Formats: sequence, structure tokens, C-alpha cells
Amino acid sequence: MKRIFYYTTTAIIISCGITQAQTCVPTPTCSTLGYTSSTACDSGIKCPFGEAWNCSTNDIKTEITEKITELTNKITEQTNKITEIEQKVEDLETPKEVCYIGSILYSDKSCSSNLMLGKTPIGIVVYIDGTGGGQALALKSIGDYEWGGYGTDISTLPNYSSASSASQDFASCGNSKKIMAAGNKSKYPAVWAANEYKTEGTSAGDWCLPAAGIFTSYYNNQMAINLGFEKAGGTKFTNSTNAWSSSEYYSNRAWYSLFGFSYGLHGNDNKDETNEVRPVLAF
Repeated sequence: MKRIFYYTTTAIIISCGITQAQTCVPTPTCSTLGYTSSTACDSGIKCPFGEAWNCSTNDIKTEITEKITELTNKITEQTNKITEIEQKVEDLETPKEVCYIGSILYSDKSCSSNLMLGKTPIGIVVYIDGTGGGQALALKSIGDYEWGGYGTDISTLPNYSSASSASQDFASCGNSKKIMAAGNKSKYPAVWAANEYKTEGTSAGDWCLPAAGIFTSYYNNQMAINLGFEKAGGTKFTNSTNAWSSSEYYSNRAWYSLFGFSYGLHGNDNKDETNEVRPVLAF
């Protein structure tokens, strides 16, 4: 009896163990394992039990990329600010040469007493207005033109009947605008030619026909101005240079440069005669 009872008990214990192993471990599914996406995704992991994916790695990758972009933008912004500050400091520490009569004027509107490599000269300063500005003559003549409008007195322009009074006129661009308002380039060729002139750093409309006082300033400062033209490779005026000004004498005549006369001016040329045009730039 004892022996039989022993075997029966053992069989029951073994049978219980097997039954418990089968009922205590649930069958895994994709969703319970975190595979919640039904669409495949780059760098995602596919569920081994079906068509589902875990895309959480993509979300992390996107978040990291966005953070990197944000940090990069901030670094770039700060770098630009540092560069701007450094440039301001450099500008403060670097003394800029003041423009004076005889200075070379460059396309960036800076001046120097000697030719600077890497910069483009566009004129020579011939007049300083006393407020930090002035006017510079182009390096060369742009051709010969009639003043125009012979027999017409432009009412908005003052008439200068003497060289001494004309020598006080420095309104180059103001005069030029009044002449252009009075007629087109077929009527007033000289002023329109000056207006259409342009260089590196300037556009058509920036240059004007010089007022008579500009030539007087040149006449009074010939040594410094001619030296500037030589350094910049320009053409200097001579005692026989006839260049039109924008200053009117009266209906038939206008003032032009002639260094052989007092004030460097002559007013006895008719408006229908041809003379050089040398544009001037106000700065």
C-alpha cells in the first residue's frame, strides 16, 4: 500500500507543475511589446510577431536634430553679434583720414593723400564746404559738349555778371537740376552728359556739372589738386583747359574754366560753343 501511494502522489505533483507553467505566461503581442505603428518608419524596429513597428527612435532622432538646429542658429546669431562688435571696435580704433582739397576720393567715399591698393579712385577733392562734406572732380573729362539753350535765360538760375561773383557759386548739383528741369539733353547737352556719368560706387544721377566756384577753388589750390590727379592717374587742368560750369552768365553765355584769367574763370563763351565736361561729385 505505501508503495502505490508514493507513485500516485508524484504523478499529481508533476501534472500540477506542467499545468501551472502553461497558464501563468501570457502570449506576447506587438502592441504589448511597444510596436504601435502600423506604418514602417526609417530607423524603426519591426515587431517579430506581425506587421507593426516601434518608431520611438525616429521621434528621438527628430528631437535631437531640432535641438542641434536650434543650438546652431543661436551660435550663428552670437557669432554675428561678436563680429559686429569687433568691427565697431576696429572702426573706433582705426583713424579715418579726413578729406581735404587734393585728397583722392575712392568709390567707397573714403579719402587718402596717397593712392591705396585695393581701392578704386574716382575723383580728386577740389572743394570742402566746412561741414565735413565737399565736392570732387572726376579724374578725366568725359567729352566736349555745348552748354545749350542759347538765347534762353533760365529764370531759376542766378545770373553772374562778374568772375568774382561767379566764383562764390558752389551749387553744382542744385544748378544742374534747374538746368535739366528747363530742357532735355538735346537742349542742354553738357549738364545731361554730367548727370549720366557713373563710376564704381556711383550711379547715373550722382554726378553734376560743376558750379563756377569749383573751378575757382581748383585755380586757388592747383598744386595740391594737380598732385592728386597725378597720384590717381587722372588728367589735370592746364591754363588752356576750357570746361563748362553750371553757372549762368546770362541768356547767351555761361561761365567756364580758364586758368589764364582771374579766378580761373571766363564768361565770354556762348552757350552754343563746345567745351569740356568734367563732372563733379558731392560727398
